[in-house]
Amino acid sequence: MFFRAFSKIEYQMDMTFYKSLSPQFQFLFFALTLCMVLGAIASTAAFSFSYFVSGIKEWRDAESAQLYISGKGKVAVRPDIAVFTAGVVTQAKKVKDAQDENTRRSNAVIDYIKKQGLAERDVKTIGYSVAPQYVFEKGGDRRRPPDIASYEVRHSLEIKVRDLTSVDTLLGGVVLAGANEVGSINFQVENDEAVKREARKLAIEDAEDRAQALAKDLGVRLVRIVGFSESGNGGPIFAASLIGGFGGDFAPSPAPEVAPGEQEVHSAVTITYEFR
Repeated sequence: MFFRAFSKIEYQMDMTFYKSLSPQFQFLFFALTLCMVLGAIASTAAFSFSYFVSGIKEWRDAESAQLYISGKGKVAVRPDIAVFTAGVVTQAKKVKDAQDENTRRSNAVIDYIKKQGLAERDVKTIGYSVAPQYVFEKGGDRRRPPDIASYEVRHSLEIKVRDLTSVDTLLGGVVLAGANEVGSINFQVENDEAVKREARKLAIEDAEDRAQALAKDLGVRLVRIVGFSESGNGGPIFAASLIGGFGGDFAPSPAPEVAPGEQEVHSAVTITYEFR
């Protein structure tokens, strides 16, 4: 009874205060009160909607699950390019003599290569250096700086061969022309991206087949793909070692026949499926 009477008195006081205001202030008071009420309603509705959406998301997550399926693909490929290095190393007591000799022999090697029909873009210098060769005086003081005994000039070429039938001839020919250091030979595929794509395609097909079979065994339905990753061994490179450093006027035996063979390019993928 007391609280009811108090509320009635408070209400009458509020109405008395409201009636005492001018019409402009009465309108302002009414507008502010209405905004407060509408704001409270909107805030309550937004909170309820957010809670509803969160509940829906949790329900969907609980209803869905994921499968991680791996697939593998491989493509056997034969190389169509051979790349090897040929170097000329010369030594002399004077720098100029070492350089002159190196230039003469290097030009002879390049001239020989051009006569074999190789394009200029397939022959490039990958290294040129001039370095002193030091020697300690026999029985002398080791704390004393060594003397320069001679100078070494090294010129290295990278040679790309597109006709694999001529590789054997070129390997022997560059040495006879003046090269005395031959590096390892690599057999490559010029358009290796196409090979990688083919291996990846096979890996994806393998994963899809595995996923469909597993879904059937489990009695579930695949909904969509939600993740993908790939790994592989990169492009094919076929290496064969050659002995270098023939030295001076050494006359080598004919180069052995090299066999490029073939190699498998691998791709491994992992596909994540959502299922229900």
